[in-house]
Amino acid sequence: MPVTFEKPNEIKSVADLAKRTSKINEARLLFRGQNTDKPLKPKIARQRDFDAGVERDMLERFKKESGPFLGGVSPQTDWDWLSVAQHQGMSTRLLDWSSNALAALWFAVSVDPPQDEDHGVVWMLRVEKDDLKSPDNQEELWNLRRTYVFQPFHIDRRIAAQSGWFSVHKYVEERGRFVSLDTNIAFKQKLKKFVVPRDSFVRIRKELRRMGVTRSSLFPDLGGLCADIDEEYLGEKRSPADI
Repeated sequence: MPVTFEKPNEIKSVADLAKRTSKINEARLLFRGQNTDKPLKPKIARQRDFDAGVERDMLERFKKESGPFLGGVSPQTDWDWLSVAQHQGMSTRLLDWSSNALAALWFAVSVDPPQDEDHGVVWMLRVEKDDLKSPDNQEELWNLRRTYVFQPFHIDRRIAAQSGWFSVHKYVEERGRFVSLDTNIAFKQKLKKFVVPRDSFVRIRKELRRMGVTRSSLFPDLGGLCADIDEEYLGEKRSPADI
């Protein structure tokens, strides 16, 4: 019988998250951590006056100019290219998820929330068979009739380290906008939001570090290592977008 998701639960420790998620017997659960409680919209959907054609122009430029920085990565399709661009910080129609609950919790607490906010969140998504999309049809990516979830090929170290998945969001052309997952009729009943109080961030960061969940484990490159060293020795916490 499917789980009925109701009120948010508070997460004050790694053990709290483990306890909440271990009670749910579902075949596939995905997680997303945010240090602010904002809608589940892809980054490009947060731009005003968005033109859908711009995204493809951005991707074409990324394809042309990213070669020297790919380090042996060989994207084959637009799904691959968009996945790599997303994980390197470019605005796309993709929204990051992870099959690793601890990775999502790290993203929720890695940086303190803004002064006017008192909590972060970890979202949990129950993925059903009809929600899945295979990332192989080139043109289908740009003409989806609904929002889907897909697991990218592990062509990038960050994607592999973060147990990465993506939701690829439907674009409603007549309204000129992407549909947020938490307002999407097909998904909102499959979502569960855990609230992480601001005053629990430091404790959870320490617990995750003891478990080996750090910046350098999730961003396995020199940038991630340097940010990890800064945090351990200087207490400097960088936004994942700064890495």
